[in-house]
Amino acid sequence: MPISSRRQARILAYQTLYQRKKIGVHPTGEALLLGANPLAEKYSDFCHELIETTWKELITVDETIQRHLLNWKQTRISESLNALMRIATSELLYFPDIDGKIVLNEAIEICRSHVDTQATKILNGVLHAIWQEKSTLHPASDTPPEPTA
Repeated sequence: MPISSRRQARILAYQTLYQRKKIGVHPTGEALLLGANPLAEKYSDFCHELIETTWKELITVDETIQRHLLNWKQTRISESLNALMRIATSELLYFPDIDGKIVLNEAIEICRSHVDTQATKILNGVLHAIWQEKSTLHPASDTPPEPTA
């Protein structure tokens, strides 16, 4: 099955966030990574928005993940899985126009191909709990939390 452009945007966002956590914000490295994988403009815009929203809201995103990691500390999760959980959590929290089922399915597929098949269990459990919590808190409006200044 070919990779959709939106999935490719999610993969690039995940790879960029992983890179940022390893070496910090490195514009040249990010330009090389994103330039080597050209996307149509609307998918490129989505990718950049996902990266920047996740990075800007990283504290809230990490707190949300940690709250749903049962009997685990986020620091014990691999950086690769953390990067993917952060991107997907950000999408669940701050992109209300995207169906949560799609976010979960895409994250699981990316996890299988880029992280580890066993990690999908942790990823699915955490993301499903976040999605359920969000659905309970904002059932009709799907209003995201207020962004930090």
